Amino acid sequence: MMSVQTERKRNVNMDFLRIIAMVMVTMLHALAKSDLLPFMGREVSANGWIAWVLEVLSIAAVNIFMLISGYFLIISKFKVSRLLEIVFQTMFYLIGTFILFWILGKFPAEDMTIYNLLHYFLPVHMATYWFISAYIIILLLLPLIVNGVYSMSEKQLQGVILWMLLFTCVIKSVLPVRLEMDDKGYSFLWYLTLFLVGSYIRLYGFKIVKTAAKGWIVFGVSSFLILAEIFVLSQINVRTDRLKEMITVSLDYNHILVFCSALGIFAAFMHAKPLGEKFGRVVCLLSPYCLGVYLFQESPVVRYLWQDWFGLRESMGNPVPIFVLRVFGSVITMFVLGICLDMIRTGLYRIITHLVYRRKKQHVGVECDSSGL
Repeated sequence: MMSVQTERKRNVNMDFLRIIAMVMVTMLHALAKSDLLPFMGREVSANGWIAWVLEVLSIAAVNIFMLISGYFLIISKFKVSRLLEIVFQTMFYLIGTFILFWILGKFPAEDMTIYNLLHYFLPVHMATYWFISAYIIILLLLPLIVNGVYSMSEKQLQGVILWMLLFTCVIKSVLPVRLEMDDKGYSFLWYLTLFLVGSYIRLYGFKIVKTAAKGWIVFGVSSFLILAEIFVLSQINVRTDRLKEMITVSLDYNHILVFCSALGIFAAFMHAKPLGEKFGRVVCLLSPYCLGVYLFQESPVVRYLWQDWFGLRESMGNPVPIFVLRVFGSVITMFVLGICLDMIRTGLYRIITHLVYRRKKQHVGVECDSSGL
């Protein structure tokens, strides 16, 4: 069994991975939603290759978050407070950006339909943020999942994971056609699959990739193969006019190569040396606000807008150094902005909950515990 000190240090490594993964998510949103990924069937510029390399190196980010969820939540208990906090956090960004853009006159009257408004006021059911919808279902089913995992032997859990990977990942990764049930990993089912993988790693260890160096090798090889598959399928499409719908299949979250890429970097951080104390403190400070970065940049009114703030859609023709600086500058700026906004939101949330708690305490006549929040 791990010592408390070792577990704490490894958790800091996981917190650092959470930060890196959110930067990667921001990179994905910057590249794909700015049309910076050129078709590989024709001549690709230096900037185009850079964009593709950054895309491939970042594509594992969402799977990493799913693995982290399983790694931590499998030893947790269901808490209504955590569920409500996620819901309130999501609503803060949705309603906040909606009101702001409505006041600024940036929300067209023709978009004021019941269907569109439901994306702001009923986000889980409308899958406004598909990841949040899947995550909340995980939280709702957490007692069932945890009890199910602990009731199985290690071999039984391995069997469940292998069958789920075969159904959701392996078959779609080797067939030259799109399957009707293939949701590209944008679903609760794929989240549950990776949740169980993360849970297995937490309970039984990482038995395949046992060192950080091997983890980086797996990540590097998987990333190279993802890019190679895209290039090869693009060339086949040019020559045969076939497989057009399969060109970017290796970028699907539930593709075997993306899965291996996420496992590799997860293992690299899990087996890495503990972070220094000072840097670890910074990591622990920033990590809790990472979800806010995603919620802000993916809110419906901002989702396809923030790329224009940095002129990304017109940056492909820039000299290479300027292109790289503009892409990385926009990603880092959006990450920092999201962290700052979520710090403000957290401060407001704590003030409101404190006032509500104090009013409730005064109403029932209970004295405050000095050890509380």
